[in-house]
Amino acid sequence: MQLNGLAKKVCERAMAENGNIVCFSSAPARCDFLNTHQDYKMLPVVPAAIRRRTFVVCSRLSERAIVRVKSLTFEREGVESEDVFQSGGAELLKGKWFGNYFRSIHKLVSQKYGMVEAGLAIYVDSEVPVASGLASSAALHVSLAAMYSELLSLGLSRMEIAELAYEAEHNVMGIPCGRLDQYAASYGGIVKLDFKPRVSVEEFEGEGIFFTVADSGVRHSTAEIHPVRQSELNAALKMLREASHGQLSRILEGDFASVEWRMIREEHLKDLLSVIPPRLASRVLFTLRMQASTEVALQILKHRMVRRQDLEKLGLKPIENWLHALGELVNLQHTLLRDLYEVSHEKLEAMRDSALEAGALGVKISGAGMGGSLLALIRSMDDAPKVEEAFRRAGARSVFTTGVGPGVSAMLLR
Repeated sequence: MQLNGLAKKVCERAMAENGNIVCFSSAPARCDFLNTHQDYKMLPVVPAAIRRRTFVVCSRLSERAIVRVKSLTFEREGVESEDVFQSGGAELLKGKWFGNYFRSIHKLVSQKYGMVEAGLAIYVDSEVPVASGLASSAALHVSLAAMYSELLSLGLSRMEIAELAYEAEHNVMGIPCGRLDQYAASYGGIVKLDFKPRVSVEEFEGEGIFFTVADSGVRHSTAEIHPVRQSELNAALKMLREASHGQLSRILEGDFASVEWRMIREEHLKDLLSVIPPRLASRVLFTLRMQASTEVALQILKHRMVRRQDLEKLGLKPIENWLHALGELVNLQHTLLRDLYEVSHEKLEAMRDSALEAGALGVKISGAGMGGSLLALIRSMDDAPKVEEAFRRAGARSVFTTGVGPGVSAMLLR
């Protein structure tokens, strides 16, 4: 088993304190590449797994039916880093207790597959900054789901691991997330994740695609952003239904998650959008324009070529180079996030401007926004030093450049 420096340290800690390791698992962070803020609307999203990972090591304890958790990440930061709970009583604690991530997956696994009788010591460390828009929580949940799959000989597929992790965060913890993060961490690479008529995954080649990722240091919470936008979309849809009639009124039936967004065209709503509050109209326009630009980007990713008319329909200048065209689509999607969804931040804008001036092809928010990280698409690794330095000058807390990485892995050691 080849491990990098951080993974080795987690293993060494588990061995030093317990004398054994029974399972090792890891899962990648992800860049929220295309169609951000669309997964909870049941529209396709396109995450890209990166080469930064979360590592989980599990040891057996002599005590039965007890779970001890240690976050080495939080230990270094000098904050509460340990949790202990009974295997049969993994109830969540109030507030934003870090241990709830471990409790939630343990509780769900126990409900689905039977109580875990063995005593476990679980150690976790991560290369992924917490609350930075890179899906640190999903990388943890997916790593844990894969660990339990190995420990209990469940043989879960990548999709089943992703669904287990999603259920733990969404259903057990009550966080209003979509499935984007969990599937990205489980599958790895670049994937198109679609939800209708059922969940499906299409995989794309990640060779030759490089991102410079910059953490703004501005912390945010998905739970503080998603419910607000979801409520605004519901209000907008209700007003549009009341102002419309006939076939259009029927198309607009449903809430933000059930309405058939792919059947709605901007030209259908041209007159109606002017009679609802501009803020609500912008949320609808955002949804439709993000989807349209993502459809073009997916064709470019699939065929690595550009059709002039596709860019022109989006109001973009024709570009022959597929990677440069992809960069312009990344820029367009950031503009939509900033202007129509209002999830950018003053510091993010300053960092973005600096990276573009340094030669980045396209820069956008990665994640829910209002802080977190920016993703910069670059030409090659040769451009990375200039773009990284530009981000640092603009106040980035941390910066790294990465290619596209593999998905979850887990192995039973004894």
